[in-house]
Amino acid sequence: MAAVTLAPRIGVTPTWTDFWPTNGFLIVFGVTAAAVGWRAPAFSLALPAGVLVDTVFFHVLPTVTARRPNPGVFTAVALYIPIAAWTYVAAAEDDVLNAGTVILSICLGALAMVAVIAILVLGKRFGYTDVSPHHAGARAAEGASGARK
Repeated sequence: MAAVTLAPRIGVTPTWTDFWPTNGFLIVFGVTAAAVGWRAPAFSLALPAGVLVDTVFFHVLPTVTARRPNPGVFTAVALYIPIAAWTYVAAAEDDVLNAGTVILSICLGALAMVAVIAILVLGKRFGYTDVSPHHAGARAAEGASGARK
């Protein structure tokens, strides 16, 4: 699993609670890329490039190394790769794709994935740790018992 193989390297284990803010960032990025469109093709193609980076490095490679499916690998392979490929084909058909656009979009897409990891790492470093419902209840109970003393 990506969380098991990457956690020691980045110093944080992604959780389902982390899923929402990091994917929220990607949704905003996607809406922005769509709004810009072919006026800045490298920026617009950065999202599909980032999805390809995510697919390869956070889903397929962990699946291969762990020899068991990583969560999201089937979605990544069945949806992300074809959709990302289609966007590059569409850019080529609309004559907005060249080598520079491809290289820049891949760099920007990889940078977006680095930003997602940075959100996880910096969140931990600044004390924005996950609070599971169990721990939240325990903290509330501690607060209530502390108030009684």
